[in-house]
Amino acid sequence: MIFTKYKINTYAMADTAAKPKVEKKTKASAPAAAAASVGDVKPKLKRRPVKRHGRLYAKAIFTGYKRGLRNQHENTALLKIDGCSGKDDSWFYVGKKCVYVYKAKNKTCIPGKPKSKKSKVRAIWGKVTRPHGCTGAVRAKFKRNLPAKAMGHRIRVMMFPSRI
Repeated sequence: MIFTKYKINTYAMADTAAKPKVEKKTKASAPAAAAASVGDVKPKLKRRPVKRHGRLYAKAIFTGYKRGLRNQHENTALLKIDGCSGKDDSWFYVGKKCVYVYKAKNKTCIPGKPKSKKSKVRAIWGKVTRPHGCTGAVRAKFKRNLPAKAMGHRIRVMMFPSRI
């Protein structure tokens, strides 16, 4: 029975009871079926898995702007970096470049490419300036302030420039 806001739906209960159960194929019966039809089915070729390059950035979330009790300062963004749980961990990311990558409505020219090459993907670059608090958050300043719609979205914290 399904209870809705106004009345009880008894049809749904009748539908679930009327459905026949389908038997699942077991591993023991599968080789017997395969042996019976060896002539008509070609063996599947094993495809090599596609090798993808690894990401060269740490994942972070834009949690909000630097703020006090009443005032917020949009020129400084707060980022929560995955795997960064303390102030000691966050010092590693100070000085690293970070980027907010997003898609816009209109296509624009890509810098350094021919004028005919256009893309909807855009980016706002910034830099991690210092830790924020004791739970691994960091402060970052971007070339243009991040839009408020970016809150809760992914920021890429690049692994360069390196100080190691």
